[in-house]
Amino acid sequence: MILIQIFLALVVFFCLVRNSLVVHVCLVIAEEAMQKNKLQEFTQKYGLQLPEYRIVNEGFSHAPKFRSMVLVNGKEFKSRKTYTHRKDAEKDVAELALKSITQDIKNEKSTILPDLVYSKSILIEYAVKKNIENPQYKTTTEGVQHHVFSSTLKFNGKSYIGEVGKRKKEAEQLVAFAAIKSLLGMNL
Repeated sequence: MILIQIFLALVVFFCLVRNSLVVHVCLVIAEEAMQKNKLQEFTQKYGLQLPEYRIVNEGFSHAPKFRSMVLVNGKEFKSRKTYTHRKDAEKDVAELALKSITQDIKNEKSTILPDLVYSKSILIEYAVKKNIENPQYKTTTEGVQHHVFSSTLKFNGKSYIGEVGKRKKEAEQLVAFAAIKSLLGMNL
């Protein structure tokens, strides 16, 4: 009878240990899967552009070695090593980027760009309130393989030059933001 109780106690103990290991493994897997989500949520919280991922196969089609790159806040991060699965490479680079960006913010070395989405609308609203002509944008494309856009803006008799953007819309938002900073006399 005592041997049966000891045996049952051991079985229950091993089941609990096994189940806790399974739960631990599941939690670790879930944590890894959430790295891309965490990075995306972080960029949205701080008004940064969403992460842009690129995958490169450094191996062969029958034996892939995937490396991932992600562009966040103007910085490109590369996965630390190659992986046999694309998702693993993306998780690694997302974790690396998130750690680096949060560390930069803690050290106050990184400049978090403001949300530029409303810059053009703000300028138009300002023009309406001041009863002046709406801003006039001129956007050009540069580059052969990787096109980038630059935009200039004429507003209230002044010309403004914006930073380079990956898309026409972004270039116009950047020059609108430059005009707003100038109007407010800010050095952001």
